[in-house]
Amino acid sequence: MLKGLISASLCVVSSLAGAQTSAQFRASHTLGVDAAFAVVSLPFPASKGVALNVNLSDRWQLGLSYMNSGFEVNFSKLNLAGFKERHAGLIARRFFGNSFNLNGGYVYRSNEIYLDPNVYGFSVSDHSVRTEARSDMLQFGISNHWQLEHWTLAVDWLTLTLPVNGEVTQSAADQAAKEQRDDVRRAEDVLTWYPNLAVGTVRLGYMF
Repeated sequence: MLKGLISASLCVVSSLAGAQTSAQFRASHTLGVDAAFAVVSLPFPASKGVALNVNLSDRWQLGLSYMNSGFEVNFSKLNLAGFKERHAGLIARRFFGNSFNLNGGYVYRSNEIYLDPNVYGFSVSDHSVRTEARSDMLQFGISNHWQLEHWTLAVDWLTLTLPVNGEVTQSAADQAAKEQRDDVRRAEDVLTWYPNLAVGTVRLGYMF
């Protein structure tokens, strides 16, 4: 049995030794897809998504990414509260060496929050109120991407996304009492300027 394990290990080492490096594989292949999950994402957990990547060379990669996160508070069959956040981005990666890379680009963030009127602290109607907002953002990150033949394993160690512009596209303020509308608008403005931080985003994919 030991002899079999040694033989298997030697075969794996031999195949890896003859395989292309990650940089060489990027240089000879054009398109890749991957799925992503952030181990830690703030301010909202469990951020996940997909990406489509195009290799411009062994040093440069351009990608379209989509990430989403959110939560809901339910009681029986009633949706009492919830928050949804979506990111769509155009991201460029610059590789240094075999796998290490820095990335940056533009991200469009949309989010919405819906609450039972009692959560706001005032009664506006018999239905939940909803606020929607959008933000233009800049993203910066540090990553490692490895190619195991066609399979991609990557870790985005740190990803910081900062808003540069934004607006509330649907407000609940008009449903509130007149003396409370300014307070509601100030609370809604938070949706346009808070940053996002992700640590340890794991990516698994396939390169064609």
